[in-house]
Amino acid sequence: MRPSQRVVLVDGAATSPGARAFDVLMALVHHRDRVVSKDELLDLAWPGLVVEENNLQAQVSALRKLLGPQAIVTIPGRGYRFALEASDAPPAAAAAALPSPAPATDAHPNLTHLPLVLTPLIGRTLDVSNLDTLLGQHRLLTIVGAGGIGKSLLAQWLLHARRSAHQHGVAWVDLASQTAPEFVASTVAGALGLQSGHGDPLKGLMEAVRPLSMLIAIDNAEHLLDEVARILQALHQAAPQLQVLVTSQAPLKLANEWVYRLDALALPEHSAPLDVARHFGAVALFAERAQAADRRFELGPQNLATVVEICRRLDGLPLAIELAAARVPLLGLVPLANSLNERLRLLNGGGRGAPARQKTLRAALEWSYGLLDATEQTVFRRLGVFVGGFSLEMARQVVADTANGATLDAWAVVDVLGALVDRSLVIADGGDTPRYRLLDTPRSYALEQLTAAHEEPALRQRHALAMRQLFEQADTAFFSGQQRIDDWYKALAPDLGNGREALAWAIQFDPQTAVAIAPGLAEALTSDRRRERRYIWQATALLVTDQLPSGLQARWSSRAAYFWAYRQPALACRLARRAASLYRAQPGEKRNLYHALAALVYALTYGPTPNLEQRPEQREVLAEMWAIEDPAWPPIVRSYGLFASLTCNFVEGAFDQAIEQLLQKASLDALAGHSEALLRGEDIIAYMELAAGRVDASIARYLALQARLANTRHMATLLLVQLHLTGAWLAKGDTVQARALMESCWPQVLHFDAQVYAADNLALLAALENRPHTAVRLLGYADTVHAAHGKAREVNEARCAQCAEHLTRATLDNATFDRLKTLGHGLRHDDIAQLGLGLDDAA
Repeated sequence: MRPSQRVVLVDGAATSPGARAFDVLMALVHHRDRVVSKDELLDLAWPGLVVEENNLQAQVSALRKLLGPQAIVTIPGRGYRFALEASDAPPAAAAAALPSPAPATDAHPNLTHLPLVLTPLIGRTLDVSNLDTLLGQHRLLTIVGAGGIGKSLLAQWLLHARRSAHQHGVAWVDLASQTAPEFVASTVAGALGLQSGHGDPLKGLMEAVRPLSMLIAIDNAEHLLDEVARILQALHQAAPQLQVLVTSQAPLKLANEWVYRLDALALPEHSAPLDVARHFGAVALFAERAQAADRRFELGPQNLATVVEICRRLDGLPLAIELAAARVPLLGLVPLANSLNERLRLLNGGGRGAPARQKTLRAALEWSYGLLDATEQTVFRRLGVFVGGFSLEMARQVVADTANGATLDAWAVVDVLGALVDRSLVIADGGDTPRYRLLDTPRSYALEQLTAAHEEPALRQRHALAMRQLFEQADTAFFSGQQRIDDWYKALAPDLGNGREALAWAIQFDPQTAVAIAPGLAEALTSDRRRERRYIWQATALLVTDQLPSGLQARWSSRAAYFWAYRQPALACRLARRAASLYRAQPGEKRNLYHALAALVYALTYGPTPNLEQRPEQREVLAEMWAIEDPAWPPIVRSYGLFASLTCNFVEGAFDQAIEQLLQKASLDALAGHSEALLRGEDIIAYMELAAGRVDASIARYLALQARLANTRHMATLLLVQLHLTGAWLAKGDTVQARALMESCWPQVLHFDAQVYAADNLALLAALENRPHTAVRLLGYADTVHAAHGKAREVNEARCAQCAEHLTRATLDNATFDRLKTLGHGLRHDDIAQLGLGLDDAA
């Protein structure tokens, strides 16, 4: 086909986009299953020729005008992708289109939190070798160095290399987005996939990692040094098989810490020949990044001296070198060196106490920022409001501004974001649909510039509103059935830092937005982050007033009620009644009314008394809930109703009916893709088997579940299973098995605040071992524990207590029994191990 015959049919009309644009279009259509890089498009459309990149941009712009702005999607830092469906594509394009491959699935999700694709590590071979040796000798190793020196990347490569060297693997904990010391322990637990429990998060973390043999890396610790040091000192004593690698700008100053100071990249002598100089880390990094920015760049004898001088002026700091290399296409090598000289001389001041390398890094940032045009500066500084990264759509939503005559539209943000990625001011993580982030030092600088431009309040508000939209939509999506629940959690995980940041701002400046963010954010934290979930509900509770829209009040109240139902049932009942009343007055809200009614049934099940007075209301609410249920609703919605109903049947003694409903719920949870609910369900089935008197069946289930959990990080769930199994052994009369299990797990009981599941077991163990005085005191202790939690005993715990009381009353007179039980009310948690697991009968 001659170039003049290259036509595209658009709405039935033949149009000619031009030869080059046609070639670009055909290349994009042929590879429509993936992103096509700029270099690849240049080679396909201009084979054998060297052309400027703006030629490609011009052809893409022409194609968008011809086919529509959505036809070709720009992926900043990656390239372009053809976005029209086959039925929408022009015939010429459709004929060349290839079918898109099915998305890859991973049966074993990555639990390390390491990036799936690591940036190449240049110039650190010796450091890798030294650190690998040190990791074999020390349990706590801290990589210390200036900001931008490459600590994080080096640590990522070390973890990647050692991910199979530890029984429980490796894990990456990034503290960059965590600013509150009180949440560091739960952040570490969450990143490790551990369950933090209800009590002191550090004690819970200590017990959770105690049996683990693994390597964890804690990145960006410098702003939380005291808290990180406190946590690691405790973990060092609690978990003898745990190794920790820390990156920080300052050491932790712990006695057991080995500090590795990371120097700048190596620099060659000025007189070093090319074949020697190119292997020094600083020169190799500059050459690699410069070639990535300009494919025509090549390190050679003619430019070696200039490159070495630039690297030397930047003190071999990786971030500064990357920033400089990214400017090669715009300035050229010699003008780059001259500009750098002038800027460094201008900005060589600063605090007397600041290390020279930090001054150099700041100078490089200010120099690089100064070379951006006004639009690029605006986008860069506004991106500083994001914590831990952002999506392309989120950047467009927050950064773009067309109000009051501004011209920074969404497409301009995309183009500028690509330029910032090219210049190493923004990092693109991932493949065809990357997320973007500012490194910590550039982000701090961006926020300084945002404040100086008097834009921070407005950008904080836009960031919070964007997070409100994200988490409100997420709350709706959770119950939509359009996404597996496990995938829902995974999709929101990257924006948890942004959500927390937005919530903190909104609590102070925009209460309605804070209330709107809370339900989706609390759920996205997963049940393992109970303490943070509780903080969200408590921090926003006073903001929920009658001045808010009724739908927002109802949604917050319904979700909060379900959270508090087991923990504070009286509070949960008030919230659920409020939500149900509001939803009844809103047409089209049956699904949300159903959730509120389920929360109310669930909350009415628990309380400080057997709740006989609440049973009529519970049955009335349950009937209303079943009356509005729609079998066509998504499985996750109906799962909530089934759980509320089965708990009601369970406490009323209808065990077989409750088990049948639990099995139905498991089927719904499997359809919904909710693996955490399935795991909890297995424990509940075994518990109900025991309640129904099928002791051997319960023991068999618990033993199988214990074996499944033994080599996982679900330590809180494992503890609960072991305590329930202890009750089953006691029901069978096997005190040997019960004592052994209780002795092994009691230390974790205190740290996970699980005394309500253990105290009655200890009392019955003492009674069966003919220690009646001890048993009665433990019964008094158990009463206090249950009262503190605001709930009556559940079925199996109540049976333990009744059996223990029956056995001890047969031995002791009433006065002695009452006196000892009163004494037991005053026992401390720390007294119980010696009393309950001792062999003497303490009168």
